[in-house]
Amino acid sequence: MAKEPKESLKLGKDPTEESSELSEDMSAGPETAIAQAEVAPEAPPSPEDEIQRLKLQLDEYKDLFLRKAAEFENFKKRKQQEYASLIITATEALIIELLPVLDDLDRLLENAAAKDNNSNNSESLQRGALLIRDKIMDLLQGRGLKAIESVGTPFDPELHEALMQEQNSGREPGIVLKEFTRGYRLGDKVIRHAQVVVSG
Repeated sequence: MAKEPKESLKLGKDPTEESSELSEDMSAGPETAIAQAEVAPEAPPSPEDEIQRLKLQLDEYKDLFLRKAAEFENFKKRKQQEYASLIITATEALIIELLPVLDDLDRLLENAAAKDNNSNNSESLQRGALLIRDKIMDLLQGRGLKAIESVGTPFDPELHEALMQEQNSGREPGIVLKEFTRGYRLGDKVIRHAQVVVSG
């Protein structure tokens, strides 16, 4: 018969050895435990935390984009307003220079109509001047010019410039009786006041 081994194989640690190791860990003190905790690597963020971080970053970029878009829109509107103002100023200067020509044509037509001359020359002159006046007026009206109707309307200092006041005119006070120079608007702006005679 074979001899049985005197000692059995050790499959695990002796309970006395485990208790001695535990007592050694405990005797190391709290400083050692804190040091071990600091050395431990930081756990990676959870997917929920990462999603939340990306959402916040996306909101920041979205807010930045909206602010930049609003700034660009304001810049574009400001440039359009400046351009429109420049065009209006240029048009106004042109019209103011043409108004004396229009006045001369009006006076020519008045004088031609007042004469009792029935010759063909007088009629052709009047027709030609009328055509020129109509063409100029069409051109200016196409650029926004409007004549101010004054005779028979109440005097308005926003539209009229009173050159004189006529007493005992048979009209109630403050009515425009005559117009020496016609007034004009460009769009909604009065660019020349009508020079008028007002009843007293």
